[in-house]
Amino acid sequence: MSQKFLLSAAAKTLSLSAVARISDEEAHAKFVEIRWSDNHGKPYCPEFGCLKVYAFATGKLWKCAACRYRFSVTARTIFQDRKRPIGDYLLAIAIFVNGAKGQAPSN
Repeated sequence: MSQKFLLSAAAKTLSLSAVARISDEEAHAKFVEIRWSDNHGKPYCPEFGCLKVYAFATGKLWKCAACRYRFSVTARTIFQDRKRPIGDYLLAIAIFVNGAKGQAPSN
């Protein structure tokens, strides 16, 4: 099973200023790179972990060759059913992972 998305080393290298300026296509590519960093940025099935997947023409959806599961980069994550632009999520992740260590919520 893959490492948790927010805990990956690649997620911790996100620069806030750079992320705030990127397009949705660039944000999607970065999300793919981070999501599947344990497979060198190559998507695999989040359902069963099958490595053989087919990309749809849009490049934003994949289909598993074994189980036929259709998935996107946000499948099986906390962002799965959200409708905001992917750049917004990437910015939220960048803010989260770049926060001060040991930062406690204010009461």
